[in-house]
Amino acid sequence: MIIWISSYPKSGNTWVRAFLSSYFYSSDKIFNLDLINKIGEFPDHNILKKFMKDKDFHNLAEVSKNWIRVQEFINRKNKDTFLKTHSALCNINNNEFTNAQNTSALIYVVRDPRNVILSMCNHFSITQEESFKIITNDRNIIYPQTDDGQPIPLTFVGSWNNHYLSWKNYNFNKKIIIKYEDLITNSTKMFTKIIEFLNNNIEIKFNKERIFNSVDATKFINLKKQEDKYGFNMGQKNKFFHLGKENNWQNLLDPKINEKIKKIFKLEMNDLGYI
Repeated sequence: MIIWISSYPKSGNTWVRAFLSSYFYSSDKIFNLDLINKIGEFPDHNILKKFMKDKDFHNLAEVSKNWIRVQEFINRKNKDTFLKTHSALCNINNNEFTNAQNTSALIYVVRDPRNVILSMCNHFSITQEESFKIITNDRNIIYPQTDDGQPIPLTFVGSWNNHYLSWKNYNFNKKIIIKYEDLITNSTKMFTKIIEFLNNNIEIKFNKERIFNSVDATKFINLKKQEDKYGFNMGQKNKFFHLGKENNWQNLLDPKINEKIKKIFKLEMNDLGYI
């Protein structure tokens, strides 16, 4: 069954996957960025092409027809599988993105949208205004492709608030919502909370020493050093591990954009304690 690690883009998904990869897949207490690949992404083009032509990977209606079919294919082995996604929990032409029959647990990572804007600016080399337009676009879709221009299945993301609400309101009791800001202020506490959540919902071993080792191995400074030394390609224009906790909207965000964001996302930001 699938354990979703879901988030809006640039919200901490990679950090959570790094920690989980270290905890579950590092046998020698040494973490390297390649371990993140142990956790796949959904939709996965290698599996999806078993069900449809890759020339239609950028056709949302066609891709959505196969969401559940691919998940059933993944779950045929009858074991728990971590999967990353940036997709909203949406329904396209009565095709659900996922369902309880294919879901074992859900970890949702959310981040203050003002810092998401700043992180997007670095990742895509775009302006704050361009980032603002992306996260407020209810029809925002990611159209990825390989380095040689081949299409990768698109992902429907939508706006920041609708993405958050889609997963928050998912009628599924095995879910946990983690704030990126809490991961920064108390990494050990929050990553322990994630492992406790998994321990309560799936069959895993709880190992406090392993938690401490994984938290230390995946500190921002250590991830940044590995990227500087070995590289880390997630489709970004600049360094992926850029500012970490120094990526602070209070110091860097245009005040006018701050006011617009607070107005548009007022309810959700209040709900999360961001304003």
